[in-house]
Amino acid sequence: MKELIGLFLCVISACAVASSDFGTARLQVSNLSPLTVELAATDQQRARGLMHRTELCADCGMLFDFGETRYVGMWMKNTFVPLSVAYFNEQGVIVNIRQMQPQTLQSHPSDAPVRFALEMPMGWFNKNNIHAGDHIRIISMQP
Repeated sequence: MKELIGLFLCVISACAVASSDFGTARLQVSNLSPLTVELAATDQQRARGLMHRTELCADCGMLFDFGETRYVGMWMKNTFVPLSVAYFNEQGVIVNIRQMQPQTLQSHPSDAPVRFALEMPMGWFNKNNIHAGDHIRIISMQP
C-alpha cells in the first residue's frame, strides 16, 4: 500500500512539474473579463506549445511571446485539440486570426510582423466576437 501511495505522489509531482514548465500571462482581450493563460516565452516553450494536450478548457490558452516583431507561423504537429490563433503586434492590435485543425503540418502564418500570438480553443475568438483590428492588452507576464 505504501508503494502505491508513493507512486501516486510521484505521478502527481511529475504532473505539477510538467504544468509549471510554462509561465503565466494575464490578458485583457477586447472588452472581456481578464484571462490568465500559459506563457511560452523561450524557444523551447514555443516549440512545445500546446502539443500533446488532449483537452483544453473553454477559456484556457497560451500566449506566445516571440521576443521581437517578425513574421511568424504556427503548426499543429502533435497537437490534439483544434485551436484558433490570434496574431497581434506590440501595440496589442490583432493582425489576423487563423483556425487550426489538429495534427497537421500546415503552416498558419501571420499576415504582418507581430510580437505575440494567442492560442485558444477553436472558435473562441468568433464566440466572443473578437476580430482582426481588436486589441489584446497584456496586463502581466510571469515567465
